[in-house]
Amino acid sequence: MVFPDSVVSDAWDRSGGYCECNRVSHPDHLGRKCGKALVWANRGRDGQGAWEAHHRVSTGPDTLSNCEILCWKCHKLTIP
Repeated sequence: MVFPDSVVSDAWDRSGGYCECNRVSHPDHLGRKCGKALVWANRGRDGQGAWEAHHRVSTGPDTLSNCEILCWKCHKLTIP
């Protein structure tokens, strides 16, 4: 499943360009928002400001409510 560009753009606007991850299982932020600054041009890349649009529920729809903007480190931690 892939988010439409419009959903990614709206999720990016909602995030303000910062990682939205707040998973308790991620050791760097322990349930608080990660808040790492991201760079729009670095989607899907590794390195400074890298990020990806991630499905909150992996089997859920490609909608804004199911989309979260995660830094690359947090995104990698969600992959089993």
